[in-house]
Amino acid sequence: MNRHLSLQQIDAWIIGERAAEVEGHLRSCRACADEVERVAGPLAMFGGAVRSWGQEQMGPARPWGPVENRNVVRAWVWRVGLAVATLLLLIAAPVYRHRQATREAAQDEILLRQVEREISQSVPAPMEPLAKLMTNDFSR
Repeated sequence: MNRHLSLQQIDAWIIGERAAEVEGHLRSCRACADEVERVAGPLAMFGGAVRSWGQEQMGPARPWGPVENRNVVRAWVWRVGLAVATLLLLIAAPVYRHRQATREAAQDEILLRQVEREISQSVPAPMEPLAKLMTNDFSR
């Protein structure tokens, strides 16, 4: 390779796309190797600063292991929580319906007793004085 590396080739090298042709050129061309170091140095520092800041923000490492294990635990907790919520809903719905039916039956029973009481009277309450007068007239 006679010419220098393009910016795209340098960028590809820095992000990890290591072509054998570019690697050979970097060994033989000091100018391109210096350019890669000039660009990669600040990026490496920036990456380290970002990782350091992230660790400060996240606090100490979790005792239960790497991120993959935490994700598995988190997914398991969500699934168990969802299963418990579903189970509670399946239990609560029939209980609620039963209570509503019992309440309605009690109200129906009260209404039936009131109707029965009203029907069982021989004379309606507003007409009782008139009925007494009539029974007094016939008893003579």
